[in-house]
Amino acid sequence: MKVTEFPLKRLDDFAAQMEREMQENPLRRSPFGLSRKGDCISPWEMSFRVAGLLRSFGGCNIFGSEELVLITVLPTGTGVHPLASETQYGWTGKINEFVAEMAVWWAFEITSEKEAAAFMKAEKPEVHFSYSDSSGLGEMTVKYNGRFWEIAV
Repeated sequence: MKVTEFPLKRLDDFAAQMEREMQENPLRRSPFGLSRKGDCISPWEMSFRVAGLLRSFGGCNIFGSEELVLITVLPTGTGVHPLASETQYGWTGKINEFVAEMAVWWAFEITSEKEAAAFMKAEKPEVHFSYSDSSGLGEMTVKYNGRFWEIAV
């Protein structure tokens, strides 16, 4: 699905809709869902997995039960750049609001709930996801709007 085809604005609403659709059609693969389970993987392992996926299925995740999502944390609209040396992460779980916020914590080296709340409200960060699903390669950018993560169109 292309970014302009996303019908809902709130990321978790879209993730829940994708979970329902996967239950209705078990052959469909989607990296979206409300589960918080997953692992952050090293850049080396991430590169290896991406190369294997592209070579094996042309970017389509047809049979795999484990998704690989590339997460890139973007500089904020006010010009604040991520502090961490790595701003791109590999994730083996589902895409949802929890993961978007977690990536912001990693990239901006946030260490407390209070710091996170102030940063999110002031900076309204953006996170870009690249993934593969039953339809092939896809991508989505989400932005924190002060209350929740919304799909940027």
